Amino acid sequence: MPHIPIPPKPGAQPQTLAQFGNIGQQIKDIAEQQARMVLDEWLKQYPLLFESKINKLKIHNISKLIGMKYDDRLTITGVIEEDKWYEFRLNNNNMNSEYIILLHRRQTDSGHYIMEYDRKTLWVTKDEIDTPEKIIICMNTI
Repeated sequence: MPHIPIPPKPGAQPQTLAQFGNIGQQIKDIAEQQARMVLDEWLKQYPLLFESKINKLKIHNISKLIGMKYDDRLTITGVIEEDKWYEFRLNNNNMNSEYIILLHRRQTDSGHYIMEYDRKTLWVTKDEIDTPEKIIICMNTI
């Protein structure tokens, strides 16, 4: 292992990597190698923290929700399928405001999916959102 230089005394001029020469490059290489090792170990310990195709929610024919009534006032006017969530846009032609409900596509450790609206959350299972009608029921619950 290479020798690590002693840091400069207080008040000394800071040195750049080029001024350290070969020793500075070795320190940088060792730091990068250790960072990669730590990241690799972390990825092994916490694999569920990253996107998994297996746990990613896919709703077929999601566009069937467009035009469905949310309640007496609101209709679903748009559905956007993003990589990490579904975005449901609700609107009323008499009002100029639009409401957005998100349904996250990544499954939690407990096997639920999270639906959110206006800082409120609802944890749902796949069985609770497997039809457009059930999705509307969950939206009304939140």
